[in-house]
Amino acid sequence: MAQAAQQRDDDLFGRPETIESQDIAPKMMRLVPEMTDAARRAELEAAFAMFGTLETSKDGEWANTSSPSASGPAARADAAAQRRLPELTSRGLHFDPKLPLQFIKALDWMVIAAAADLAARWGTGFGLADMNIGAALAFVASASALKVGLWLSDAYRTSPSTIRAERGLGGLTLGAFIGLLMASVLAPTARDAGALSAVLPLAAALLASLHAALAIWIRAAHKKGIFSETLVVVGATEAAERFVRRTARNGDARIIAIADDRLARAPSTLGDTPVGGGVEALLAWEGLPHVDRIVIAVTPKAEARVRAIIARLKALPNRVDLLIDYDAKAVQGRGAQRIGGVPLVSVSGRQRNAAHLLLKRAQDLVLGSMLIVLFALPMFAIAAAVKLTSKGAVVYRERRIGLNNRVFTALKFRTLRSGGETTAIGGLLRRRGLDSLPQLLNVMRGEMSLVGPRPHTVGLQTAHGGLSDVVTDYAHRHRVKPGMTGWAQLQGACGQPHTPACVRKCVRLDLEYISRASLWFDAQIVLRTALAFFKDPIGA
Repeated sequence: MAQAAQQRDDDLFGRPETIESQDIAPKMMRLVPEMTDAARRAELEAAFAMFGTLETSKDGEWANTSSPSASGPAARADAAAQRRLPELTSRGLHFDPKLPLQFIKALDWMVIAAAADLAARWGTGFGLADMNIGAALAFVASASALKVGLWLSDAYRTSPSTIRAERGLGGLTLGAFIGLLMASVLAPTARDAGALSAVLPLAAALLASLHAALAIWIRAAHKKGIFSETLVVVGATEAAERFVRRTARNGDARIIAIADDRLARAPSTLGDTPVGGGVEALLAWEGLPHVDRIVIAVTPKAEARVRAIIARLKALPNRVDLLIDYDAKAVQGRGAQRIGGVPLVSVSGRQRNAAHLLLKRAQDLVLGSMLIVLFALPMFAIAAAVKLTSKGAVVYRERRIGLNNRVFTALKFRTLRSGGETTAIGGLLRRRGLDSLPQLLNVMRGEMSLVGPRPHTVGLQTAHGGLSDVVTDYAHRHRVKPGMTGWAQLQGACGQPHTPACVRKCVRLDLEYISRASLWFDAQIVLRTALAFFKDPIGA
């Protein structure tokens, strides 16, 4: 039976080589492993061809090097078309990373001033305010040596990601030593020198403790992302990959997405950051108002492409930066900044001034609270009059565009009936701007400021199309918070422009305000608004 089975196999598959073919058998035995390896490589190549093997091309762009096939390009195109920018519905908590260092500097001056005053009272029995300038100078100069020591030791050259608890210890030790030398020379009497010698080491020890405690808190806050900006990178390049890797390591930024017009040859992710959508998708992305900064990571060698991207992104209110090559060590200037040690140069968008923003917010809170108290009774009377003279809600809620194109609900007293006609007191309220008084609540919530460009309604159109179609710089007015009153209103610009001429005038005056913005300028606008209330209408 065995012989019969063998005969059937021979008939089906062919008779095997006989022992007489001894010259061929060894060659076949050697070819079997090679054929097996080749088959395995073919299987692997086929498998990788399904997904695409990725390499980088000479210009730093990501390129797909999978073997061409009939279905490969179409499959990659379909995969690229399915990519989307991630959903982003709110802006992450973020404080300027310069604020902690500025706070530490201010705290140092407060402790130094207190130390100088304590030494003066101990030595002379009088405070610094009661002494003449010459006598007070010895105490102030000796105590200020603590600050000099911190400067000389570069204790202030740090950031939330690099700050250490022991960083200021050496500088304070040096400063205390310098202060003691200055006290022995400048102090008018031995008693004054003794008072300084006792107070300065204590002040240095107190500052060292405060620096250590603040450093621990700042580093803990930094790990939670409190000082991290929300970024989007344009260009899935090698530079972008390094930038993503470094910011992920040091936590200086939250890069939530990478946009690239060449998705078919870009990877799906760089690190943990998704790559999805091109520049046009980025411009239409609903999450863009919650992005702090857009970084262009396309190699500067592709000058035409970089210029084209900048031209398209300049229409946004968001700050736009250009990532510079990593070997550019000496990048400096007012528009230059480093994130994660990577140099960036601002090409569009207003520079953030943390001190100005903080003071402006404090101004809004203080003056806003005072105005709410001052207008409490008038607002109650207006609300009663609106309710008694017409049917409907007292307060009208309207969606308007705010900072960075964020949409918020602006509050106003209702001045129209359901049919569209003006209420009994609606005309007076609109002429004098009293219908905007409820927006004081928007100011207190941080959605608006007392002074700034007037917020326009969502989807406002002119006969020639959208406002951004009439004036290309229209979105630049959204780089600051909208205001209850502003420079454009005082100059007679339309409150809600409906003609191209009104749009152009409004944008020109708003950009003029942004370029001149200061607390003093805001104070002038508030004062002129109050005077205009009794003379001319200030617009809505």
